[in-house]
Amino acid sequence: MKNIIFNQIRTIAGAVSITAIVGLSSCTGDFENINTNPEGIPPLSIPVESRFAQPMQSIYLNYQNRDFEYQLAQNLNCDLYSGYLEVPTPFNGNNNNSTYLMNEGWNNTPFKVGALYIMKPVSDILNNTELVDYVAIAKIIRVAGVHRTTDVYGPIPYSKAMQGGQSVAYDSQEDIYKSFFLDLTESVDNLTAFMQTPEAAVTPTRINSFDIMCGGSYVQWIRFANTLRLRLAMRIVKVDPALAKAEAEAATTQKYGVLTYADKSVSAKSATLTNPLQVISFAYNDTRAGAPYVSMLQGYKDPRLAATVKPIGWFKNKDIKNEAGDPLNQIGKYIGIRQGIVIPNKSNYEMYSVINMDETVKSSLEYPLPIMNVSEAYFLRAEGVLRGWNMGGGDAKSLYEAGILQAFKEKDVTDMSLYNDYIANNTDLPADYVDPFNPANNIVNANDITVKWDETADNETKLQRIITQKWISIFPEGQEAWSEFRRTGYPKLFPVASNRSNGVIPDGEFIKRLRFTEDERNTNLPAVEEAIKLLGGPDDINTRVWWDVAGGNF
Repeated sequence: MKNIIFNQIRTIAGAVSITAIVGLSSCTGDFENINTNPEGIPPLSIPVESRFAQPMQSIYLNYQNRDFEYQLAQNLNCDLYSGYLEVPTPFNGNNNNSTYLMNEGWNNTPFKVGALYIMKPVSDILNNTELVDYVAIAKIIRVAGVHRTTDVYGPIPYSKAMQGGQSVAYDSQEDIYKSFFLDLTESVDNLTAFMQTPEAAVTPTRINSFDIMCGGSYVQWIRFANTLRLRLAMRIVKVDPALAKAEAEAATTQKYGVLTYADKSVSAKSATLTNPLQVISFAYNDTRAGAPYVSMLQGYKDPRLAATVKPIGWFKNKDIKNEAGDPLNQIGKYIGIRQGIVIPNKSNYEMYSVINMDETVKSSLEYPLPIMNVSEAYFLRAEGVLRGWNMGGGDAKSLYEAGILQAFKEKDVTDMSLYNDYIANNTDLPADYVDPFNPANNIVNANDITVKWDETADNETKLQRIITQKWISIFPEGQEAWSEFRRTGYPKLFPVASNRSNGVIPDGEFIKRLRFTEDERNTNLPAVEEAIKLLGGPDDINTRVWWDVAGGNF
């Protein structure tokens, strides 16, 4: 059925909303009706434990294995704008999100996921249990999921979103972030206290039956929450540096601290959950390697590029031929697609490098859905030290190199000689991009840093190194990569080849956010109009969200 739906989506005109096809509906007006929607959770008589599955799966946007929803919610926006992946498909005659002529129907979906699949079921959990650990974990999940939603749009309905009614007010992103910090602090404090109770000592834990993220480990949940707090603190460093420092230091110096090499990365995995990227890559043939990512890995001679590993490897080659069927001399090369190119024929560009997954294996047990890699914690701490914060020990260089080492391990590249050669590389730069089909898409790399740490460099250059390696390591989590690119400007991505935003995005610049959704404008217009005031600029794709402050990082 989903293939049929997506075939319809591919041919729909840009001016027509996708909502009529996939049944999207307003997600803030009447939550009691939403709760009885066949897409929603069954009535409240079901056990509270069963309610955790929906929001846990939905952090990575694959509730009930609806691969097309992941495609709409992340792959056709964040994955593109992060530089990770690109479409080989000329959706709507190349007039689509890739070329900045936005498809408003697609762009309803991130909002829907945050409201219907995360906030609503978490609210139901909180209304139906007083168990300290359940409440704390539910709030951590809500922050982990909803920060993605607000980072896409800016203001969203949050504090009043679960109160019903036909018009639901939006909160400013500043207020939402402050709520996140309060929830994470409370959850960590309560779980830390709970660790001293007899209930916490029972093996297996009572959360083990439903915990598909942290393996039933309360300590893992605490460290995940602390690392999430550190992530969000770093996000606001340019708009509220004092609050950022306070939250970051509190997270890192808490009793259990943040994720380290001794912990597993946080991901969603279960016997019934599939990885949507496998379906989008092979069944749909609608996503391929992004040119910036391949150029970075090739230029640095990154040994992880060719590694065949699980969880998700990076890319594998496909045979690239011209329209006459002749090879284009790309043997042994990885080729990405530059964002926003004009694609004359899908059959050409779907031959470019594809994500390195088994074409027949979909299970998240084999390919977990990434939520937070351990390596991210080291890069966050490295940046914190660079800013003069207390990050629990270590200097910026040692934390930077520890982040790279952990990222190698996360790709099962354990040969220390490969790692040592990589961090000592002070000559290679990311590669220029060459499009085998159309030289008009060729572009020179703009990144001017090597991998090797340089203690004599200024802080801006040091930060560029840290963010570049973090960007490499957290693939394929395009949501976080796009947010960090907007915050820091790093790494330096290739601009859109064909900018069809009609001047909204100046040529050479990059998209800042998605507009408030078409559904909300149709059903919650007074609240949207107030939200535009909170946004502080026009409701378009060139207006920055609250934490996205122009200028340098120091």
